[in-house]
Amino acid sequence: MGLEDKSYKIHEQSFINTEVEKELGVYKNWFDNPTTDLWRHKRMLSVLDPFLHDQKGASWLTIGDGRFGTSAIYINRNGGKALATDIDTKLLDVAKQNNMITDFAYANAEKLPFTDEQFDFSYCKQAYHHFPRPILAVYEMLRVSKHAVIFTEPRDFIPIPIIRKILQKIKHGLKNILNKKIDHHDTGNYETIGNYVYTISIREFEKIALGLGLPCIAYKDFHDIYLKGVENELFSKDAKLYKKIDRSIVSNQIETSFGLTNPNTIQAIIFKTIPAANIISSLKKDGYTFVSFSPNPYI
Repeated sequence: MGLEDKSYKIHEQSFINTEVEKELGVYKNWFDNPTTDLWRHKRMLSVLDPFLHDQKGASWLTIGDGRFGTSAIYINRNGGKALATDIDTKLLDVAKQNNMITDFAYANAEKLPFTDEQFDFSYCKQAYHHFPRPILAVYEMLRVSKHAVIFTEPRDFIPIPIIRKILQKIKHGLKNILNKKIDHHDTGNYETIGNYVYTISIREFEKIALGLGLPCIAYKDFHDIYLKGVENELFSKDAKLYKKIDRSIVSNQIETSFGLTNPNTIQAIIFKTIPAANIISSLKKDGYTFVSFSPNPYI
């Protein structure tokens, strides 16, 4: 059995110890309860809004959406038609029984059981970094999508130049300026479920698009932080956990502007077709960097 097969086996049972009734109570009416956790996730899901508004009724495939199909629920509530998939479908089955989603399917993201361009769009939220061979999943998502594939994932670390490292260490204290911890190169960043955290690199996505002759990509960095208890905190600007998260976001923005750190999350879109002008405008207005590629002159 290869390492990827072991990873699949582990993830096929990822929800085996889930307290289903307890979590169902949280997620069944999740989108109707204005919690701080919902606020966090709507920041991530907002990347879908320009497409949902522009193409009502478009078909969507959600990848790694096994925790009750929350991405599919958002898409369906905002005018799309989504099929939720995961390699562990226990909670998707519960979601369908409770009328949270209309349908679901078992799917290994690295070998999707769908025909070419069967869906208009594919979306992967906080699942790509679990895959043992995630680049295969990118190609599969592109294969089954007509227009674009969209990701919300942990962002790859970008090394900070040495002068910035020194400033960073001065900020936190002068000792160990040249300590290896400065560069954050991680030889074994693993999650407790057993997977390596395979973060997204925009340069990798650029090369995928260029290799396939695709027209453009778009991306946006942002900072997110999870604090225990956000699932139960009613959202308000005065809420305790929200204020802690907001301070972390502001601090990250300031440090990023001085080159002392980077945001930890990225929204990335690989387009198979050139998007409508209003979608490009909407994305740029929301802070996305839009990168167009020149056609291959030899094809």
